[in-house]
Amino acid sequence: MVYVILGQTASGKTSLALKLAREFSLPVISADAYQCYKMMQIGTDKPTKEQTEGVDYYFYDEYSPDENIDVYTFQSKMRKVLDKYQKEGKDVLVVGGTFLYIKALLFNYVFSNEEKVVSPYEDKPLEELSKLLKARSEQTYLSIDVKNKRRVVRALDQLDQGITRQEILSLNNDIPLYPVTFLRIDIDKEIGNQKIDARIEQMFKQGIVSEVKKLLDQYPSDCRSFLAIGYKEIISGLQNNETEELMKETIKIHTHQYAKKQRTFIKNQFSDVTSGNNDEIYQLIKNNILMKERTRILLSPNVISRIEKSSILFVGLGGVGGQALISLARLGFRNFVLIDGDSVDPSNLNRQALFDYNSIGKSKAIIAKEKLLLINPLIKAESLATRITSAEEIPERKFDIIIDCIDDCNAKGLLFKKSVIDSSLYLTSMGMGFHLDSTKVKFGKMKDAFDHLSKSFRQTLTDMGYNETQINEIDCVYATDGRIKGKQNSKTIGSVSTVPNSAGLALVSLLLSKFQKEDC
Repeated sequence: MVYVILGQTASGKTSLALKLAREFSLPVISADAYQCYKMMQIGTDKPTKEQTEGVDYYFYDEYSPDENIDVYTFQSKMRKVLDKYQKEGKDVLVVGGTFLYIKALLFNYVFSNEEKVVSPYEDKPLEELSKLLKARSEQTYLSIDVKNKRRVVRALDQLDQGITRQEILSLNNDIPLYPVTFLRIDIDKEIGNQKIDARIEQMFKQGIVSEVKKLLDQYPSDCRSFLAIGYKEIISGLQNNETEELMKETIKIHTHQYAKKQRTFIKNQFSDVTSGNNDEIYQLIKNNILMKERTRILLSPNVISRIEKSSILFVGLGGVGGQALISLARLGFRNFVLIDGDSVDPSNLNRQALFDYNSIGKSKAIIAKEKLLLINPLIKAESLATRITSAEEIPERKFDIIIDCIDDCNAKGLLFKKSVIDSSLYLTSMGMGFHLDSTKVKFGKMKDAFDHLSKSFRQTLTDMGYNETQINEIDCVYATDGRIKGKQNSKTIGSVSTVPNSAGLALVSLLLSKFQKEDC
């Protein structure tokens, strides 16, 4: 897992990262455009060598001030670092105030030769560019973040180059390349500004003006590194014979403005961010790391990474689905879309482990999300209280995994069809009603299932045009004991807790077996 600690300048990001790094032996990537430079200690407020001693701290204090280090340098070097730790199954902390660096590191931010040429759209206002993009390709306009000028400019440039809409979307998507959790340290604006001012006062006491003078003795004043707030103001002040007090006030103003830009960037450019104060963010990361401790003993780094990164469309939250969902959350899955059109009925409580007395009358999808967040507050879940009667009611985006725990064969067929189109892993549950022996629940292929639901589902898929081989190879859980004879014509399916809950556990075992087999 990559834990990204966001927050405006002076919010305590670095100190929190170092605390966690020491406690859990975590590597840290510094996503700061200027802390990577040597000899620029005071003005960048980077941690000292003593503070980072014993910590694998990357992109920190390693380049000369006259080297032109940019976002591409950061991306290319730090992705190699992330890839290394992903293979080792190690969590990583990313911290720093240059949020464009974080976006470039973790998302599909592509650099091309064309980007080295100044775009003809660069100097035009965003409103004008958005209207132009909509006129040229409304589908692209509706599919990307049109409040992000860089993306709008790039989309227009790509249209000029003849790049297709699908290619444009692949270069502009918001899907992280790594399993990642974004956490924001919240700080009151006024308190934040007070901390900024105190930091700047301390910088001048420590001798930032002397630091800048020493740098200018060795390097030209137009170095890219000297664009950092604090350095550019002092360089300008020295050139114009300004007092230190005036330089100091200018730096405070510019830093306050920068903090505002940071708050806006986090709000607009990062989705699914968990926020809290410094202590709350510490506890969230700490508990999430400890929650995985025992699982890591059994599963390979690749499987752990896949669990943390996979998105799941989960349909049907009754006895089978509820137990499977709880187990998936405890296993470490974090990204869910939950679909169920039913509310909790008192009769559900005899077999559906997800619900309790206080759930009666409430939406199963909504309650399921609440239960997931009680297990792990860092889980990202969306609830859709609906039944699937057509393809339009299924979320359009692609999921890594589709899990179907419903009895409606038409809806099951639509979900299977989506899995085929999107190349998603599809798992389904067959009928668990009128069975008593939980030890007779197995996972395998549809060719092994012979209950009433499997027969009806098989016919549905045949009518949809799927052949016998495709149907037989569907991964599923099913009961192998004989169906209990009796009130089979009742509108209510006879059921006890043991069998559906066993089927839910079997579904999770099936998924793990698929992951482990593919990892071999």
